[in-house]
Amino acid sequence: MAELSIPPGYALASLYIRHTGISHVSIVTFGFAVTAPPVTPSHASALMGLARAALAPLHDSEVSYERIVVIAGNDGPPLRVEAVNAGTGSRASQQISPPQVCYLVKRTTGFAGRRYRGRMYIPYVSSTAVDQFGKLTSGEQTLLNTFATNWQANVFNAVGANSGNPMLLHAESPLSSTPLPTQVTSHIASQVVATQRRRLERS
Repeated sequence: MAELSIPPGYALASLYIRHTGISHVSIVTFGFAVTAPPVTPSHASALMGLARAALAPLHDSEVSYERIVVIAGNDGPPLRVEAVNAGTGSRASQQISPPQVCYLVKRTTGFAGRRYRGRMYIPYVSSTAVDQFGKLTSGEQTLLNTFATNWQANVFNAVGANSGNPMLLHAESPLSSTPLPTQVTSHIASQVVATQRRRLERS
C-alpha cells in the first residue's frame, strides 16, 4: 500500500469517535490546506470544536468525540499535534445500526477520474433512518445534507483552526513522490449508506 503524502502547507486530521456500547474507536479523517504554518494544539482544538458541531446533530449522547490528531507536512519530519475538545452528540436517543453501517459523504473536485474522488465514512447510523434497501429516510437525508453543507462551510477556511480549503491528500505514486493535493469543491451526502469492512494491505 502506498504511503500517504502530506506536502508542506497541508495537514491530515484524524477525529476519534466512540460509542458507549462498542469497544473500538472509529476514526474520521480529512485533509486540508494550512492557512499559516505551523499548526498548534490550539488550532487543533478549534478544528475539533468545529468538526464536533457539524457532527453532533447526527448522533445522540452515547456518541462522544474524544480527541483529534493533526499531522502537518513541513520541511522536516511531519509535525504531529493533538487536542482534546470533548463533547457528545446532541440528537435525541437513537438505536444504531450495526457499526459497519456508515453515512457516506462524497468529496468532489474539479477533475475527473478515480484519483480525484474521495469518500467520507461517518459511523453510528440510526437504525430507524435506513430502509431495507440501504436508503436513508427523507428526514435522515435532510440531516445528512445539512451536515455536508455545514462541514464544507464551517470546518474549513476557519481562522481559529488555521484550516484553509479542504483537500484530497494523495498517496505517493511512481509519477511523483510528493503528488500535490487536490482541492475538494463540495461534500455531497449520499442517499445510500455505506458499509465499512476490514481492509488488508496489498503487497
